[in-house]
Amino acid sequence: MNGKIGMRAFSTLLAVMLMSVMLVPVMAVEEVWPSPGNEQNVQYDLEKYTVRLVDSEIPKELISARTQAAMSSFEEEFKNVPPRYIGTAEVDISEGEKVVAYVFRVLPNGESVSYAEVVSSKDNPSLEEISSRADAWIDGLLKNKTEESLKEGDIGLLSYGPTPIHTATISRTYTGVGRAYLTTTWYWDNQEANSNQDYFFTKTTFRTDPGIDISGYEPYRNAQFDVEIDSDYSVPGYYQHLPNVQVSQNNPQTTNGYTTVGLSLGTGGCALQWSTAIPDTHVELHNLGGNTLYWHEEFFLFAGCAATTFEFTPGQHSYCSQSSARDGSTYVVSRVMADVSDGWVKIMDGIAYFAPSGTNSWGHLCKVKWSGGYVHT
Repeated sequence: MNGKIGMRAFSTLLAVMLMSVMLVPVMAVEEVWPSPGNEQNVQYDLEKYTVRLVDSEIPKELISARTQAAMSSFEEEFKNVPPRYIGTAEVDISEGEKVVAYVFRVLPNGESVSYAEVVSSKDNPSLEEISSRADAWIDGLLKNKTEESLKEGDIGLLSYGPTPIHTATISRTYTGVGRAYLTTTWYWDNQEANSNQDYFFTKTTFRTDPGIDISGYEPYRNAQFDVEIDSDYSVPGYYQHLPNVQVSQNNPQTTNGYTTVGLSLGTGGCALQWSTAIPDTHVELHNLGGNTLYWHEEFFLFAGCAATTFEFTPGQHSYCSQSSARDGSTYVVSRVMADVSDGWVKIMDGIAYFAPSGTNSWGHLCKVKWSGGYVHT
């Protein structure tokens, strides 16, 4: 779980500007709608608040610069959005990996969403196929979330659950072996009445597609995976974790499978509820110390869930000092990492072969700051 963090080498700005000319631009978008609660008569323009990049390798500095530009533009123009936490995700990958697709959008209510596709630095996948997958995500999940956000503003719907800050999806393909997706949503509890603390939720879905399910003939099956949520994570010299952060709940607990369990975090009107499947044979919850925990999934080789797409969804509830967290600085809510090392297995001549070998841990972290001035609740 020791990925490398980038996106901050602004000394490479000239190179970034040159690279941006060669990258596929954001798709032309004609729809323009009034913003929610439109006291300022500001129009919400999809194109202006959307970033779409596809290339054989996208510099992390470019991703950071374009993302921050979209977010800063939104903050400047949509001052009528109620005070809240806003944030973005940062991809956390190793030096042997690269980002080949990236999409980001700020929604009308201040929530943001992102998608990243990661491959080995040695791979040169088809840009046409990468573009197709990125556009499918834009036309599917992203379009739906945008319409929901606009509808919420138009008819004044009230949210009685946690407020989403950012949802990030990262996909990683291991050719001939399997594919994995990590989709994480970071939430803020906007209902709490504690004037000293702010409360956050991290909920992540880890999806694994074994080779045998992808192609129908590749023999690899789901075997074992780890998912880590670390609320103690900081980026030295750049961002600290939330002030005086403490984790109060983690779910699920260690559970034997195969089964489906209902889960919840928090209490009262702002509880987060969901369900998750537990693989055969089990999921084990481990505490690495402090506010860092991980779940270990283990599959029985010949179980049905080992040969098909499987989704596992753990979550964490944390709280921090409200006055410090709302001081205008940027803080890390948590880092979420997936470890797929030796995650898939095939049997040949009675011998088990695991893949991928080596260190294969990747994920993302969420950076947040309070927007709209300090509000003491």
